[in-house]
Amino acid sequence: METLLLLRMDGVAESVLRADDLSFSPKGELNLKASVGSCNVEIQFSPRQRTPPFTAELQAKFAGLLHPLLTIQGCCQGVEVQLDQDHLAFGAVVQRCQARKRIVMMNTGGIDARFQWKTDNFPPELSITPAKGCICPGMEVPFEVTFAPVELINDKRYENLSCCVEGSPSPVTLTVTGSCIVASTSKEVVNFVCPVRGSHSQTLPVFNPTNQHCSIRPVVEGEQWSAASSVILEPHQNKTYKITYRPLSVTADGKKHLGSVFFSFPDGTGMLYSLQGTAEPPKAEDNIVHELPAKTHHTEMLPVHNWLSQQQRFRVLMEILKPDKPDATVSLKGLEYIEVPALARRDYKMSFFTYKEGHYNTKVTFRNEGSGDYLYYLVTFKATSPGVLSTIELVTPVRQTASATVQVENPLTTVTCLTTECKCPEISAPLLHTVPGQSKGSLSFEFQPLCAGESTALLTLHSHDLGFFHYDLLLTALPPPPEKTVHFNTCLGSSHSVLVKFTNHAHFKTEYSGKTDCPEFTVDKALPQAGSEVSIEVSFEPHQLGKVRGQLSVSSAIGGDYIFPLHGISLPPKAQGPFSIRTGHRVAIPFKNIFLQTTTFSFQVDNKCFTVKQADPILSKKTHNILISFEAPPEGFRGPWFGKLTVSSKCSEGHSRPCSWVYYLKGLPL
Repeated sequence: METLLLLRMDGVAESVLRADDLSFSPKGELNLKASVGSCNVEIQFSPRQRTPPFTAELQAKFAGLLHPLLTIQGCCQGVEVQLDQDHLAFGAVVQRCQARKRIVMMNTGGIDARFQWKTDNFPPELSITPAKGCICPGMEVPFEVTFAPVELINDKRYENLSCCVEGSPSPVTLTVTGSCIVASTSKEVVNFVCPVRGSHSQTLPVFNPTNQHCSIRPVVEGEQWSAASSVILEPHQNKTYKITYRPLSVTADGKKHLGSVFFSFPDGTGMLYSLQGTAEPPKAEDNIVHELPAKTHHTEMLPVHNWLSQQQRFRVLMEILKPDKPDATVSLKGLEYIEVPALARRDYKMSFFTYKEGHYNTKVTFRNEGSGDYLYYLVTFKATSPGVLSTIELVTPVRQTASATVQVENPLTTVTCLTTECKCPEISAPLLHTVPGQSKGSLSFEFQPLCAGESTALLTLHSHDLGFFHYDLLLTALPPPPEKTVHFNTCLGSSHSVLVKFTNHAHFKTEYSGKTDCPEFTVDKALPQAGSEVSIEVSFEPHQLGKVRGQLSVSSAIGGDYIFPLHGISLPPKAQGPFSIRTGHRVAIPFKNIFLQTTTFSFQVDNKCFTVKQADPILSKKTHNILISFEAPPEGFRGPWFGKLTVSSKCSEGHSRPCSWVYYLKGLPL
């Protein structure tokens, strides 16, 4: 007996599976034998898209009843990616601004998928980030779409902006619409004024019209302006934006530098400010004031800056503004050109010199002859009274001369006359000295000291045209050398006087005092000056035989010192007489004790007709009269009678040997 069966599938929703995703065979009615009848049923699951988990039942119908045969469960893992919106409307966006909107991609599938937007097909004003990546199951990826139109457009529509998703049969598409309008401009033009290469800063008000935090990048046009590259704004915040004008060239003939600064906000709105700049001629880089003595060479270092990104060559012009008349006694010197590397600095060396005191206002200009741009300095020199130009050292013995020479340069074209002044009486220089124009003159002066020692003096030359010239003099007067030796020659017991003469070099009347260092030589202590020649009498009175040396010192507080060597020769005493004595009378013969101490002398006569009276010891340098008496003998000889008086000193008196003096006597009758 056979059984008629009918197979059917039940329990699957059409929203989950399509009709051909799950199938079985054979289909239709089947005839199976009783007890042993069977057939193979093939179930096929072939989804063409992701299929969530499902449950289905295979049933058999016979005898009008449904009998469940088996339960089928299954799913299909696949990619299912979609955007939260497939249309973005930007509306009106200001030209050169940009607006941003956000969309989200969602992966509702069961496996990872890579994606990539076809940005090559995007118009220039549209961009999206990120342009590619990977999205995991259940993940959301946010995208930022930016609309930055450059040209004015009305209601532009961009369709089929596609993103390819790995494993997806069809790309994800997006449609964008928007328009571009002209930016609103500030009613007022912002004006800037400053010297060229200077700066002028102003602040511009900026308002964030959106309700989101944003960082905007202002667009500054005009190479003369600079500002911060970005501004951070809180929602609906007012802020100021500082912009600086730094011109590198002068605006002339009424022309101005033009520029602008543009602010764009996230909502597509923007604000444009127009900028105008006037670059005036440059101001002085610096106003330098320097004080220095006249006739002093001074070097001023002036820094020269190159504000360009290329090397510049400047021509240097030096001017004396005040006094305004040309003056050959003032000089400004320096190189004619200076080259400065790009964006660097070099120092320019300027030399200044003036002969006279005064204020000198100068201007030093560095000009680029190609572009005409320049910079300059104002330098004021305050020349005070000149200091000492040099120090001159003069060394000479007393009453001798030492000479020196100073040179004076006359930069003028005419002859100049110099007067000299020195308060030291020992310095002699011509009162007037002339120097021809544009030449050097030499002035010689002499130093003739009268007193030994060291001193200083100031020599000053003055010219109405060239001012003062000061020189320090270091003067050294050495002790005088000895004068010529004065010679004496006399016998012991006698004296020899010599008149010593010398020249008084003082310029006015003075007095000299003399002294010797040897007791054999004597001199008056005070000597009045008589004209330019001075005489002093020196006496030599020896107290022993032989040679005697000494020194005569003649000094004056004004006229100085004179040293005379003294050389005396003491000879043995010569016999004196005859001394005539008439009988019955006596004669006194003066005798001086020439020794330095009290001395006892003996008096002896060799003729009994003559008698001598012995004396007490004679004081040093004192004269004693020796009394000699004469009595003629009674014989009839009529005379005359002769005798000899001998005066002797004793060795015990401290003398090296005894000395004796002989006096011849002559007796006469009445």
